Amino acid sequence: MKETVCNFGPEKRLFGILTTPDEDVRIPNAPIALILNAGIVHRVGPFRIHVDIARQLAAAGFSTLRLDLSGLGDSAPRTGSYEIEDRAVLDVGDAMDFLQRETGVDQFALLGLCSGAYNAHRVAVKDKRIVGTVFLDGIVFRTFGYYFRRFTRYFRYRFWRNAIRRRLSSSRGEVDAETSAFNESEFFDVGLNRDVVVEQLNLLMHRDVQMLFLYTDGYDDIVGRSQFQEMYGLRPDDGQLQVEYYPKSEHTFRLIENRRAACDRITDWIVGRFAKPMLIGR
Repeated sequence: MKETVCNFGPEKRLFGILTTPDEDVRIPNAPIALILNAGIVHRVGPFRIHVDIARQLAAAGFSTLRLDLSGLGDSAPRTGSYEIEDRAVLDVGDAMDFLQRETGVDQFALLGLCSGAYNAHRVAVKDKRIVGTVFLDGIVFRTFGYYFRRFTRYFRYRFWRNAIRRRLSSSRGEVDAETSAFNESEFFDVGLNRDVVVEQLNLLMHRDVQMLFLYTDGYDDIVGRSQFQEMYGLRPDDGQLQVEYYPKSEHTFRLIENRRAACDRITDWIVGRFAKPMLIGR
């Protein structure tokens, strides 16, 4: 594989790392995956999970661009007056325009964790070049089932064991700067309307956008895979709409085994969705 530094956008103020596969494994016409910032962590992602994903996808034949949105990492702030969400849409649009000119590929998949998932959602709704999305701990709404399952967690041994471990790690100063920066970030608008999000997800379904939702036990606003259908009235399946829940994973995938499980699932999903002739060049 090859990793190349890229500058693009207005005055080439945006920065990214393009990871491309070797020619003998490259899948012709496959969508390029764009990996968006999580919180204020730059393009490597929390505990370098974005690097792991990009390199694993390259080994499977897919190109990826890990980009820093304007004002994050090595990307300069975007000039002009824009809301945070609008800047993200413009930045990702510039990245896709750049890749389309350089490679001729006009279809893309978006991957994002937390605020990255929120931004990926907004871009996918607005841009028809998006054919696939991976949302890690993205937009959620609390439901009756959430409160019930949340309450019953307090009676489980594993809940108290993990709580004690987190407290001990914090008291020993083991919370690293990267996790702290991630937790301090402004993730996304808390005033989101569930009906609007449902309408947008149905729009993506109608456009045949392939979607994978990954949730972790460390994400406080969701408890269990069943909450997805409670939130959106959409039933996950083995096709266009897939949902996974990791009951032993922290929100930032701090542990190696959790990162490996997420990377494997994402790679398998992208290969299954976009390495098939029927899905290429749709």
